[in-house]
This record gives sequence, C-alpha cells and structure tokens, in this order.
Amino acid sequence: MNTNTTISILYEIKVNPYRNEFAVAKTESDISRLRLHEHVLIQIYKEILFGQITQIKNVSYPLTDIKCHILRIADESDLIRRESLYKKNEAIKIFFEDLLKKFKLSGKVIFIDWDYNQHKVYCYLTSERKINYLLLYETAVDTLKTRVAIKQIGARDYARSIGGLGVCGRELCCCVFLQDLQSVTLRMARKQSLYIEPEKLSGTCGKLQCCIAFESLCSKR
Repeated sequence: MNTNTTISILYEIKVNPYRNEFAVAKTESDISRLRLHEHVLIQIYKEILFGQITQIKNVSYPLTDIKCHILRIADESDLIRRESLYKKNEAIKIFFEDLLKKFKLSGKVIFIDWDYNQHKVYCYLTSERKINYLLLYETAVDTLKTRVAIKQIGARDYARSIGGLGVCGRELCCCVFLQDLQSVTLRMARKQSLYIEPEKLSGTCGKLQCCIAFESLCSKR
C-alpha cells in the first residue's frame, strides 16, 4: 500500500435542477469552512455562478483538470442578489415562450437561470424532438443584449427534477436511486412477457418506465 497517496477533496455543486458541477476549493484555508448544503459562489473560467454543495468526496487522484473553483461561501448580500435575479425569471420565461410560438417551435420553457453578474442567461426547455433553435438564439441575444445559452432537457430529466409517484405508488425511481437514465425499449418489456400497449407502460415523463430496464436485467439472472 502506498502511504504517500495524497488525498484531495472534490465538491459536487448543484447550480440548478438541470446542472451540476464538480469543483475544488480555491485555497487550502477554505476547506475547513466548506460544509455539505453550504451555498457558495463558483467560478468556471470567467463565469461566476451560484450553487449549493450536495456532496463532498475524498479522492486519491490529482484534481488538476478541474476548472471549476469555489470562490467563497455565499453571504447575505449574495443571497439577496440571487433572489433579485429570480424575480426576473418569469418575464424572461414568457419572452422565450413567445419566441417559441413566433418561430413555431414545439417546446416548453421549464427553467431560467442567470450567472452572478448577469452576463449570461440560461434557458432550459424540453421537447419531444430535437429543436433547431438558431433563430431563437439569435433573436434572444439581439433583444436581451446579453450572452444566451439554450439547453434542451430530455423528458426523463425533466420528470426527475419535478419528482412524484409512479404507478406502483412509490417515489419515481429516477428520483431515488437511478443515476444514469438509459433508453428503455419495448424489446425489454417483451422479454418480461409484457405484451400490452406502450401507453400503459409509460411513466410520468411519457416515456417507457425506467423500471422495465432494470427488471429486464434481473430476469436474466
């Protein structure tokens, strides 16, 4: 056993319901002050974001490739600033919804987020199919006079962020223990002799229930 292994601390930061980042402390003196669920400011390249520590890991490998750093614990003024940005979200959400209608794009705006300095706005939307949002992007940049990022979220990820109960009466699997949301096929259902309409096998997200995939794996054992 190598007794000279250096232990590093890696922080998982929840920026919003659809974005997590892995970060390191900016200085060694910060490590003793950073706690689970602490609200912090992080920096990725030149961008500063709000976030909350959701996991702290001790790792035995170097973290030189991690470009995200925790700048500091958020103070009262930072939290007030975050709330003021939240108040702008509804108007921006309506703005993007109107653009979707204008360009006849099938999609639903589900979340708006800002960076700390209001240099960039993030628009998260969901749709049944891939959206070509070039016109949406260009119009948003010209109108808002700021940097814009448009992120399309899958139906499964959207359902996970909302939460709820499945047809079994239990909390959704994607909210409880599933980390990777793999694709689920009717072939998996047929291996379990589930020869019924796909609609009756659909979950809250409208896709085939995730449990079909891991129950299919169990049936092979």
